[in-house]
Amino acid sequence: MWDRIEHNGYEIWVLPVLAYGPPAPDTLWHYTAYFCRHGADAHLAGQSTRFQEMVTTFRSEDEARDAGYAEGHRLVDLLPVVGPRTSAATHTAR
Repeated sequence: MWDRIEHNGYEIWVLPVLAYGPPAPDTLWHYTAYFCRHGADAHLAGQSTRFQEMVTTFRSEDEARDAGYAEGHRLVDLLPVVGPRTSAATHTAR
């Protein structure tokens, strides 16, 4: 199932996917993901940026999800700042 977090005005969506076969105790995982501006229609061309990891394997669904979020954070942080950015995770009141 797709999961979402918000970071610097963007939504990061991650879907852990099985590397092979049905789930088993030793099943490995990959992820597919995308990020988009908050409230964008991610299904329209140009509204989202997709990324995935289908070479590296992760030992659990949670590990794959966390890796997808980490890569999404990294990619969003590389974008040029065009307006004020705030992140629910890093915003502090003054």
